[in-house]
Amino acid sequence: MNQTVKTFLKLVAIDSPSGYEHYVAAYLKKWLNKNAFEFKTDEVGNIYATNNKPSVPLLFCAHMDTVQPGIGIKPMIKNGIIKSSGTTILGADNKAALAAILTAIENIKPEKAIELLFTVKEETGRGIEFLPFKWIKSKKGLVFDSSKPLGGIVLCSPYICNFHVIFTGKAAHASLPEEGINALTPAVKALQQIKVGVLDNNITTINIGLVIAGTGINVIPEKTNISGEVRSYDEKLFKKHVDTIKKTFEKEAKNSVVKMKFVLDGFCAGYSHTKKVPLIAKIDGIYKSLGLSTVFYEYSGISDANVLVHNGIQTFNLTDGTKYAHTTNEEISEQDLTMLTAI
Repeated sequence: MNQTVKTFLKLVAIDSPSGYEHYVAAYLKKWLNKNAFEFKTDEVGNIYATNNKPSVPLLFCAHMDTVQPGIGIKPMIKNGIIKSSGTTILGADNKAALAAILTAIENIKPEKAIELLFTVKEETGRGIEFLPFKWIKSKKGLVFDSSKPLGGIVLCSPYICNFHVIFTGKAAHASLPEEGINALTPAVKALQQIKVGVLDNNITTINIGLVIAGTGINVIPEKTNISGEVRSYDEKLFKKHVDTIKKTFEKEAKNSVVKMKFVLDGFCAGYSHTKKVPLIAKIDGIYKSLGLSTVFYEYSGISDANVLVHNGIQTFNLTDGTKYAHTTNEEISEQDLTMLTAI
């Protein structure tokens, strides 16, 4: 069993669901001390480290947290494939990248400047956003957080935000509807006007995933709560759709004399890279030297790369070779773990 696999098996056995990364953080801090990296931790638990070498630094970023079910992971290897016991996720997202980064540095003992960023709450948000970005000297960075075959480079990632709408009317007995104000009726009218699914020639997606209304079949609904999200690769279209959704709900609330509250959260800026960037040519050369074909992706998800790019660090999200991330079927091969280290 090679060193990357050994390190990976250790890391996934350490519980670190989002918000509870302290045990894996302790492991990484010991590793940083052992490998002559200076490090500091911000207010939410993100770890920044540097080897202080006298050259232009390159940033490597990976997140420490996993999704649930991620407590008590028991990794198993069969025919060169690493999976969990089947009752939890594996945690290859993103501990495959963590293991590869640690092993590569141990093997190379780099003389060039390297900065490392190990983040919290990547899966839920409110993690990397709190980092004091003045700590980072790198102008370029790499993240390995896309569950696709090795050899991939993510060129685009969308702008995204969540929206929450609360309609408030007045409850009454169903036999006396004139004494109440129905908060569900305007919500339904608004929902019928909002386009969902894939829009703008695959540039935008809108989803409404949660609608909660009423307290009983014989009660006029006093409250209706609606939550959804907007994703778009185009910033102007993103803002336009969010504004349209808000105005649609406002109009129906006004028509029905109900109170309405509209809240946005979970915003993350998108980005778009061109293939003509020098760092992409370097990555392509590395892939070719390892017998991999470079594939470019538009990625509908987001990662720490979005926040890094938004803060002026030209960051590329590369594929990590994992399969079925965020499920109990998640897996990665020993071969891909080894190749990720080589990359």
